[in-house]
Amino acid sequence: MLEMGDNDVENKQHPASAKNSHRAFSKGGVVWLIPFGILVLLSAKLMYTYSNATLDYSSDPKEIHQKEGLLTVVSQYKQPIIIATLHGYLNLDGCIQDKSSDSIATVTILSGNDTLFQVGEANQIGENWETNFHLNIQHPPSFEEGDLCYIVHWRVEYDTYENALSDYPSKTSSIRGAPTFRRDWNVADFNPSGHLGEWLVRRSHEERWIWSRHVVGDLLKDGKRSCPSTAFRERDYSVVFIGDSQPNYMCQHLIWELQSDSNTRCVQIKQTLGNETTFHAYANALQSATESVVIFNPSGLWEAAYGSIDLFRENFQRLIDHIPSKRPKRQSYFFAPTTAVHPVNYANLTNDDRKWSMTQVRVRKINDIAKQLVRDETRRRVRDTIAVRVLPTPIDALSLNREDDPKTPSDMRHFGNNTNEMLLEAIFCDLS
Repeated sequence: MLEMGDNDVENKQHPASAKNSHRAFSKGGVVWLIPFGILVLLSAKLMYTYSNATLDYSSDPKEIHQKEGLLTVVSQYKQPIIIATLHGYLNLDGCIQDKSSDSIATVTILSGNDTLFQVGEANQIGENWETNFHLNIQHPPSFEEGDLCYIVHWRVEYDTYENALSDYPSKTSSIRGAPTFRRDWNVADFNPSGHLGEWLVRRSHEERWIWSRHVVGDLLKDGKRSCPSTAFRERDYSVVFIGDSQPNYMCQHLIWELQSDSNTRCVQIKQTLGNETTFHAYANALQSATESVVIFNPSGLWEAAYGSIDLFRENFQRLIDHIPSKRPKRQSYFFAPTTAVHPVNYANLTNDDRKWSMTQVRVRKINDIAKQLVRDETRRRVRDTIAVRVLPTPIDALSLNREDDPKTPSDMRHFGNNTNEMLLEAIFCDLS
């Protein structure tokens, strides 16, 4: 029987709250001042050295080119998977200082087709490849034009899409996670283009992040939350979380915050849906739930680590067929996307082939499959008293930005108290 590790043991004792802090990145980068059309990335010719599971804070190469929205990566891979994080900070002192610790807006994006961070053409140069990536993203709506300067960090996260998507047992570790490069730029005239992105924002004196779409007005001036931060404490309806370890940790955090399990129930189930015992446990939990709101994520982390992408589609459809269609009172079932995984936090990943398939590429694929099947189910149930929907809160995208808040320092799949609370606030704000 496969085991995910010690962190999957249910732990109802709440750990000490950890502060939000950003990683220290290389400061040897070249600084540019660029007018702002859409958010602009600097194109960098990037030669990187293979490094397993730990960040290699190498200096940037000397040859730098500026192009709108274009990041050019030179590596040994034709189409590597790139992860990029943008930090926005106040520009009172200009945009040439290290302000990464003072950021008040942040978003993280993983490259891939049909995303905000798209892979473009690739040209072979000797034994290496020059690959273009396009960032199509707008600045956070919680700030007026010109409020923010930006820092961008990026790294090669996986060698190829195919390797990162491979089912367990994977023959190779696709994770690269190195090195990290950085650029700074300022903003001027804003010309809306591209997509918004799932920004997290906060005021400069705050430690807690919130989702930018829950801010009404300009955060720096008259901005207010669209619902109070206490939304999950003041709800008048019952809720159950059904899922594996991370949904359970969120649920346990909710109970700890409330200092009561009244109107809150947590159901933790392990193993993949291909395990019939696990499948029937989920089916029974969904069928027997009587709470007004049912939030479920069937084995998302387990499926990423040990599952089959093709079998997941079949098993997930079989599972949602077990959700009742009619009951005397109305109920809402919400599929909660699987939260992000951060292999870069797991220093021993190279030697642990049990985790080689636990990639963010697989998490994204599993979420895409589940979301589409649930949306199809939503359309079929328009006249039912029980609604089945995708959770409106993109907790997958929001948690991708929280690699600096693992549950324990080497944990690649569970989050600390600040992230769990941030996600709960966002969820219950949307549900309210």
